Amino acid sequence: MPADPTRSQVRISLVMSALTVSAGAVDAVTFLGLGHAFAALATGNVLLLGFGAAQTAGIPVARPAEAVASFVIGAAAANTVISRASGRGRRWLVLVLAAEAAALAAAGGYATAVGGTGALPGGAEALVAALVAGAMGWRSRGMLEAGVPEMPTTVAQITLVKLLADVLSIHTAPSPRLVLVRARRSATVLGMFVGGALGALLLRSGAGPALLAIAAFEACVTAVYSRATRFRPQPVRA
Repeated sequence: MPADPTRSQVRISLVMSALTVSAGAVDAVTFLGLGHAFAALATGNVLLLGFGAAQTAGIPVARPAEAVASFVIGAAAANTVISRASGRGRRWLVLVLAAEAAALAAAGGYATAVGGTGALPGGAEALVAALVAGAMGWRSRGMLEAGVPEMPTTVAQITLVKLLADVLSIHTAPSPRLVLVRARRSATVLGMFVGGALGALLLRSGAGPALLAIAAFEACVTAVYSRATRFRPQPVRA
């Protein structure tokens, strides 16, 4: 018997929600603990570069520039891997998630070895931030390929606007499909908030241990996804 499509959609939504939480946590660690640059939110880095270009006092330029460059490199690398793996019928999304978790673990392990639970030296901080931003660029390309509607996992601005439109709209009897779409939008915004709060709390133990914890969480998500044959992205239309 084929799997219930609704259950399948709920399952992949749970996976994407977990990844949204991890992205929020990663951005909290990098912005608050690694030089005021975002790893996943590339828009924020572009704005910081614009502020710096206007010579705004106190706005860093080097770290956001490094983060943008690393993000682009990560996305380009993922594009190459996905193109080759999907063409051969391989499970490319598992590969993308596993590689991201490994990159975060490497960054966290290096940061812990160099700085323990304290602050990192400037060079080490830049390297860790670059590794994490590259991992987020890698992930963003993977999520684009997955194409799960309303769940980009790394941004929430447009989703928040859509969610507001949902709240302000009156529907007496929304369809199950529309309910799922709204739930995904809510999970994206809430997941980003929860991830940011968790990342800030994890940072109290140091950037390295925080990244290791996030990597372990993502490894668990990847393991669950890889073992469940029905966790597959399918398009949903409002």
